[in-house]
Amino acid sequence: MKFFLKLKLKNIYFKIIKLIFDKIYGKLEVSNISFFSNEIKIAEISLNKLSKKKYKVYSIPNARIYNDLKENVAVIKEKKILNEVSIQLEDNHLKDVSYNKILKTGTRKLIQKKIYGNVLSLVQGFSAIDNYGHWILDIIPKLFIIEKYSNFDNFDAIYLPNIKKKFQIDSLKYFNIDPKKYIDGSKFTHIYAENLTIPQHPYWQLNKYQMETVANIDPGVINYLKSKFLKINNNFQGKKLFIDRSDSKYFHSQIENIDELYKLFKSHDFEILKLTNFSFQEQISLFNDAKIVVGAHGAGLCNLIFCRSKTKVIEISNKEFKCDLFKNISKFNNLEYHKLLSTSDVPKNRINPDIKVSIDDLSRLIR
Repeated sequence: MKFFLKLKLKNIYFKIIKLIFDKIYGKLEVSNISFFSNEIKIAEISLNKLSKKKYKVYSIPNARIYNDLKENVAVIKEKKILNEVSIQLEDNHLKDVSYNKILKTGTRKLIQKKIYGNVLSLVQGFSAIDNYGHWILDIIPKLFIIEKYSNFDNFDAIYLPNIKKKFQIDSLKYFNIDPKKYIDGSKFTHIYAENLTIPQHPYWQLNKYQMETVANIDPGVINYLKSKFLKINNNFQGKKLFIDRSDSKYFHSQIENIDELYKLFKSHDFEILKLTNFSFQEQISLFNDAKIVVGAHGAGLCNLIFCRSKTKVIEISNKEFKCDLFKNISKFNNLEYHKLLSTSDVPKNRINPDIKVSIDDLSRLIR
């Protein structure tokens, strides 16, 4: 009874909040095609000769952004949520702007920052706030697109998903951007800019599953990542690495018989690594020094981008998860790729480990 009462009071509270913010900013509606085309300038950028596509960069005068830190980012101009540049996800599928929940909730917060200048926006909801994989494959490529489009000195502020993680801070240093320009999108969720510049997401496609679209990673992005971050190292060590993600806060891609794997890897002189213990550049160097990399599907395997040709890769996965990202990275980098599926089904509770590894099969692969 108390639960339903609290829920009812919460709903009443948010309805009142929406009425207040509708009064301040006006009730939101979806922009039509003519409004969008008349108000927004669009440029097209190609990263390099390896790129399979051209990327759009949108320039929007006198607009604001509201980010709910979940699955919705509303880019708003004159009471209209703009299609193409706003983000709304549902079950990891990019949806049409009409699905943006901010249309129903309102912005729920006064403008926290006003920038009378040009703001580069890279926010995209919760996905890149603390996830290494999304940062490397979503946010960094957006910076590449902008690097080809304009000088970073031409922006008065850079609106980022988060700037609290060390890998975020470390990777941003390579772009020579004044840190004073950073705006933390996890802290400032409602901003106004005299002009907004927004690069197209590098792979999301309307109504398609994220893991399906990221698998088609642009070779131009892979090449750009390598040229930007990989330092020349002539002292190849041929390390054998097991990427242990047992410290992940996510339940998926966890290994039930992990102790058996530890024993096997120790007997074959593998280094057992939790990548959260290493800096951004240390991770890159570790993968570049490896002759074999084993790990369950996860963000850390994005570092396969930095592996040398012929490196052996063994990706461990549960029976249900389907994503060819690391297979395709391996193909582009000329790596020897293998996929090892769990011998058990995914548990229905989605809490217990979802992978059981055949020790015999793994032993044969690592020889």
